[in-house]
Order: sequence, then structure tokens, then C-alpha cells
Amino acid sequence: MSTANTRLSLGTKLGYAVGNVGLQMLIAAMSFLLMIFYTDVALVPPAVAGAALLVGKVWDTINDPLFGWMTDRTRSRHGRHRVYLIYGAIPLGLAAAAVWMVPPGLSPVAAFLWIAITYTVFDTMMTLVQLPYQAMAANMTQDYDERTSLTAFASMGALLGFFAGSVLMPVLVRAAPDARTGYTLAGAVFGLVAGMAVAVVAWRVREPAASAPPATEAHAPPLWASVRATLGTTLHNRPFLLLMSAATLVRLGLTLVQASLAYFVIYQLQGDKGDLPRFMGTLLGVVGLSLFVWKVVVDRWEKNRAYILGLVLCAAGLLALYWVQPGDQRMMTAILVVVGIGMGAHWIVPFAMVPDTIDHGHMQAGERQTGMYYGLYGLMDKLARTLATVLVAGMLDVTGYVPNVAQSADALQGITLMTGVLPGLCLVLAVPLLMAYPITRSRHAEIRGHTGMR
Repeated sequence: MSTANTRLSLGTKLGYAVGNVGLQMLIAAMSFLLMIFYTDVALVPPAVAGAALLVGKVWDTINDPLFGWMTDRTRSRHGRHRVYLIYGAIPLGLAAAAVWMVPPGLSPVAAFLWIAITYTVFDTMMTLVQLPYQAMAANMTQDYDERTSLTAFASMGALLGFFAGSVLMPVLVRAAPDARTGYTLAGAVFGLVAGMAVAVVAWRVREPAASAPPATEAHAPPLWASVRATLGTTLHNRPFLLLMSAATLVRLGLTLVQASLAYFVIYQLQGDKGDLPRFMGTLLGVVGLSLFVWKVVVDRWEKNRAYILGLVLCAAGLLALYWVQPGDQRMMTAILVVVGIGMGAHWIVPFAMVPDTIDHGHMQAGERQTGMYYGLYGLMDKLARTLATVLVAGMLDVTGYVPNVAQSADALQGITLMTGVLPGLCLVLAVPLLMAYPITRSRHAEIRGHTGMR
């Protein structure tokens, strides 16, 4: 069947959104809490933890584009992308749980190996599931506005998952007899829930027949030549490169916030660990409410303009964190409201833009290569996340951070810069790239005309 003007049912949109609950739950927990778990609970030196996480991202430079190429050429009775969700749900859950099970008393070398191995295995399974999950959306409908509607549902699922990962996980940890046991149990629960969420998508959502690959390839080129050709075609897509570059800067900035916020609340604001769930609940609650507003904005504006407006609001709030003083919780809450409103645009707009750039690539190359696009997009997203984590770990190490005690002025300055100033600058740098983004609603209609997606 044709997917050009497909109107998706409410059940399909809700079923698809469930997957984001599980996936984003894992991402949020690791973005906000993994580094502080390694340094303050597992007592791994920050530089060791940061270097171990970087190992997984070296593999990521290969696996995202490779897995994207694989999904574009997968033949299965379950569908090109859905098959990875069916067989990847359980391994993903197990790998996610293992990340939070660092044995006590490890030497620095043993801790490095444990973190590097468990995180690399998790990251591989995450790629094998998340990339096909995202690619399914681009093929479910090719209608410009229906994609925004599907993305809005997926963003609400992502928001619920993010809330669980950033707010409920600390609550579960605090309910346990000790922090190490709490993280182990919470990690196991989150792995189970994530695996079940992926299984729901595999059960509830079917891929359109139009997304199936050709049955035969009589003259298939060698593996590396095929990957290189597909990669080259993707990298000649200017709208995609502009969007991916902007989204990478935004991801770098927001991950710096996520990795540093717990340190900022505990040491700069001088709150306690119970304040973090409250602040995160405020931030994510505002993001959730703003999604409805951003959906209306995107329906009336061009997508890139709506994204720019959100980034400007978010950057203004992040830069204001530099002036937050110890105990000033009201100002902290007000800033998080502004940041949350702006952040809502990032939760919905870029994910509705990626499929439009894929349509542009289809027009250029005459072939639809969904997996490679999401592979590259996912690669840059993960590299940004890792770079942010390594930067935070390096900052803690250089400024003399000591866990569970009052911090020096240098350490507090580093935490403040990593939480507000540097992330705000990253978001500002993304704005010129989005201003140059060329796909408008009218331009997308022309692209659909050229590719026969009427």
C-alpha cells in the first residue's frame, strides 16, 4: 500500500509511542544518573569512568551506519525494521540492567574493563533496537503534517520515559537499604520495562508493504562498496546535513545539562538528593504541557522556525543558571520553567524533520535509504552524548571534585559552566544552521511530486 497520504489510527500512534517510553527511560537514567552512580556510589575515578564510556562510542562510529545499511537491506516476513524489535527486546533489557551492576572493590583497571564491556554491549543492543524503531516512523506515513502528529505521540511517550528515568529512578534508589542495592534493583526493573515496551511496538505496529525491500538483487555490489555508496548518497543531502549538525549541537548542550544537573543541585544550589526528582518533575512537566503548544506552532509555522524559537528560549534559561546562588530554589524553578518550554520544541520538531530530509534524498538518488539516514543521525546523537559525558568527567577531574563533600570554588565554577553556560552556547550555535534549512511545507509538496508520493 502507498504511505504517501496515510492517516494513522489512534491505536497505531499510541502503540508506537509505547516504545519510546522504554527507550527514553534508559536514555534518561543514564544521561542524568550514570556518571554520578559511577563516581559517588561505585567509587570509580571520574577519568576512568569517562574513558571507559568513550570505548563504546568508538564502536559506535561503525555500528550506527552499518546497522542502518543492514536494516535497509533486511528481508524478513516480520518486516524490514520490526524484526529487530522482535528479537532485540529481551537482550536489550538484560544489557541495560547489567550497566548498573558494578561489583564493589574493583581496581581502576578492572572498573574500566567492566564499564567498557557492559556499556558497549548495551549500546550495541540499543542501536539494534532504537534505529529500526525510529526508521519505522519515516515509512509509516509520508504526509508532512501527519508526521508531526505521529511525532507528537512519540514525544509524549518519550516524555513519560524520561520522567521515569530521571525522577522515578532516584525515588527507587532512595527506597532501597543502600544506594548500590537501589541502583541494581532499579536498573533491573528499568531493563524489564524497556524490553516489554519494545515488545509492545513489535506486537502492535505493522510496517507498510511499501517499505519492504526488493525481493532480489541480481547484481548486489560487495558489502563495503555498497555501504560506501549508500553513505556517500546520504552525505550529499544538504538539508539532512544541516539538520543533523544542528541537532548534534543541541544534543551536546542538553546532555551537558543532564550529566551536570545532579551535581549542580547538590553542590551549587546546596539542596539534597531529594530535591533532584522535584526539579526534574517540574522541568519535564513543563516540557509535556508545552508539547501541545509546539504541535500547534508547527502546524502554522515552518518546522525550522519553530525549532529556532524553542532553542532561543531554552538557551536564555540555561545561561541564566550562571547567576543562581546557593539556596535560591525559586529562581531555579523559574529558570527550569523557561528551559522546559524551549526544550519542548526539541522533543517534537527535529524528529518530524528527519523524514522530510529522507524524502529529499529519495528525490536526489531515486532510492529510499531510511536506515542509513537514521544510522548517521543516531551516530552523531550518541557521539554528542558521549562527548558531553567525557567533558563533564574531565571537568570534575581537573577541578578537583571530591564526592560527597563540600566542593572547592574551582569545582563549583566548573559544574556551573557545564550545566548552563556551555550548553546555552551550543544551542545558540545551532540557530544559523536551522536558518539555512531549505525544506518548507511547499517545498516538501514539490518533493513528493517529483518522487511520485501523491
